[in-house]
Amino acid sequence: MITSCKTGTDSSTPLAVSVRLPIEPETLNPLFGKSSYVTQITSLILLPIAEYDPVSLKLSPLLITEMPVAEKVTEGKHIGGQRYQLHFRPEATWSDGKPVTTDDYLFTLKAIFNPYVTAATTRGFLNFISEVETDPKDPLHATAYVDSSYILALEVITNFNLYPAHLYDPQNFMSKISLDALRDPNKKWSVEQDTLLKQFATSFESPHYGREMVSGAGPYELDNWTTGEFIRLKKKSNYWGDKIQNAPLLIQGYPTEITYKIITDAATAEAALKSGEVDVMGDVSPGTFLKMKADSQWSAKFQFASPGLLQMNYLLLNNRKPILADKRIRQALAYCLDYDGIMNNLLQGLGQRTVGPIHPSKPYYDKDLKPVTQDINKAIALIKDAGWKDTNGNGIPDKIIDGKLQELSISIKITAQEEGKAIANILKENAKKAGIEINIEVLDNSQFNDDRRQNNFDIEPMRMRSQPAFDDPYQTWHSESDKPGGGNVSGFHSMAADSVINEIRTDASDQERDHDYHSLQEIIYKEQPVIFLYVPLERIIVSKKFEFRSSSRKPGYFENLFKRAA
Repeated sequence: MITSCKTGTDSSTPLAVSVRLPIEPETLNPLFGKSSYVTQITSLILLPIAEYDPVSLKLSPLLITEMPVAEKVTEGKHIGGQRYQLHFRPEATWSDGKPVTTDDYLFTLKAIFNPYVTAATTRGFLNFISEVETDPKDPLHATAYVDSSYILALEVITNFNLYPAHLYDPQNFMSKISLDALRDPNKKWSVEQDTLLKQFATSFESPHYGREMVSGAGPYELDNWTTGEFIRLKKKSNYWGDKIQNAPLLIQGYPTEITYKIITDAATAEAALKSGEVDVMGDVSPGTFLKMKADSQWSAKFQFASPGLLQMNYLLLNNRKPILADKRIRQALAYCLDYDGIMNNLLQGLGQRTVGPIHPSKPYYDKDLKPVTQDINKAIALIKDAGWKDTNGNGIPDKIIDGKLQELSISIKITAQEEGKAIANILKENAKKAGIEINIEVLDNSQFNDDRRQNNFDIEPMRMRSQPAFDDPYQTWHSESDKPGGGNVSGFHSMAADSVINEIRTDASDQERDHDYHSLQEIIYKEQPVIFLYVPLERIIVSKKFEFRSSSRKPGYFENLFKRAA
C-alpha cells in the first residue's frame, strides 16, 4: 500500500530512476502530443487539475482543494444547468514560485479555444463549459457553468492540464480576448484580434514550448532532452506538494531524478535492463517477460507485474480510402485474421479478445457480441459480393473504381515495434489466402504519426486508451469529429452511430445509457470501421532496488511514486 504524510524525499539521499521509452515523444506540450508517452512525462511537469488516482481509479483533486459538486442553477442565463465551484490550492505554485490562480484556468481554456490552435479534439471535449466566472476578490476561486446535461461534466471542468499564463503567454495575447468570444463559432474577428490569435497559436505550438520551456506546477521540471538518447526530469527544490499532508498520490514525487532512456530496439532495451542501465521497462514482449520471469537469475533481481490495462489494441482502417470505404472489404479483412495465432503466439496468453470500443471491464460492455473468428471462406465471399474478381490472372482480385482498374492491394504502416510487426505479418500472410495483397511499410515514429494526422494511410496498428469514467464516443466515432485535429481518425461516418452517440452524452438514467452503449457497439461491430483485436495484460519489469505498485492505468506504473526498497 502506498501511503504518505509528506511527499518529499530527503535531499541528502538522492534517488534516481531510469525508464525505457520505446518511442521518442514528438513534443512535451501535452495538447499536441499524440503518444501516451507524452502524457506519461508531462503529467509530472504540468499536472492536471484533477486526475484518476492510480489505486482507487477515482478522480482525485490535484491543483484544487476538493472535487467540486454540481449545483443546479435555478435562475439567470444558465437556468437549468449546473455550476461547479473550483477552489485552487493556496500552496500550489508554478516553477518560478508564482501562485496557481484562476487566471491560469481561464488562460488554458482560452488557449484551447483559440481557433488557430490545433486542438479540435480537446475543444470538442471542453465545449460543454458554457462560462467561467473568476472571483475578483479571490484569485483562487472560480465558478464554471455547464448548461446541458453531460455524463462527463466533472471531467470537463477538471480533467485537463493547466498551463501557467505568464510563462506560456508572456505578451498577454489571450487576455485581450474573452472566452465567450472564443467559444462563439460565428464570431467575426477584427484584423487586430485575428493577428493576436495567430501570433499566440504560432508561439504556443512552437518547439520552444514543446522542447525547451516546458513548465508547470508538477513535482518535476525538464532538466535535459538529448534527441534520440534521453529525457531527464529533476525534482523541484522546495516543491509545494511536499507541504501537503496526506497528499494525493499524483502530486507526490519520491525520486529526485527520472531519466527516460529512448531505446527503440527491443533487444537493446532488454540488454540495458539486464545490465542495470534501465530500471523500469513496460510493454515488454510477452516472450521476454515470461522467459525472464521463469529464470531464477532474473527473478532474483527484478519484479514482474502484469496488470490488466484500460487499453484496447486494434487495426485502424482509413474508411475514406475507396477500397476500405466498403464495409464488406473491412469485414473481409476482419475474417482474414488469425486471432488464435495472435493470442497464443504473440500474446502468449497475456490478454483477452474484445469486440468493440468499450473496455470489457465496463458494466455496459456488450457480452452478447462474439469476437470475430478467422473464416477465409467468408472473407472470399464478401470480396466477391463487393464486386472484386481477378480479371487479369495475377491472383489478386481487381475492380474498376473511378474509371481505373484497381487491384485489391492495401498497405499497412508500422513502426519498428515488434508487436506491430508481428500483427502486420499475420495480416499479410492470412489476407493473401483470401486474395488481398497487403504491403507492409516500416516508418519512423515521426513519419508514422504525421501520415496518420494527414489521413495518409490504409491500415495502422493502434492502441485505444479507456478511462475509469463513462465513455464518451463523440471524439472517436462521431462524424463531426472527422476534421483536421479531430479524433475520428478512421473517418467513420454513420448517421445511426451519430444519433446514438448524441443520446449517450445526455442520457438521464443508467438504463437508457447502457441501452445506447449496446446499440453503438452493435453498429460498430457490424460496420467494422476498425478491427478490434484484444485487451492486453501489461508486462512490466522493475528492479528490486525499488518499491512500486502496479495499476490498471497506463502505463501500469507511476514512476513518481517509486521509493527505495527497504
